[in-house]
Amino acid sequence: MNVYVQFFFAIPFVVVMFQFYFWIVSLKGVERQVHCRALGVTYTTIGTVCFIFRTLPLAIVGLILFMLGLRLLAHGLDRIDKSVFIDRLDDDQKPPSPS
Repeated sequence: MNVYVQFFFAIPFVVVMFQFYFWIVSLKGVERQVHCRALGVTYTTIGTVCFIFRTLPLAIVGLILFMLGLRLLAHGLDRIDKSVFIDRLDDDQKPPSPS
């Protein structure tokens, strides 16, 4: 019975966390970077704390939040004005000169 109660509270909690995730990712510019980093650290911390209780519902919620937190941190570390790409050479950027 205890597992059902935990799932009863965990499922709406995860839905609300997904809503925050998609709202933060839809922001633009510096605001997105700042909010993604803050929420990413929060989600990773909550996910790690959920692992401590060692019950199946909280472990699943912890895993989901931990992965969302790492994705948010990756979005927060993304550069805003990308002009240099490491997978392309400078020769690829220049148009061929007429000979």
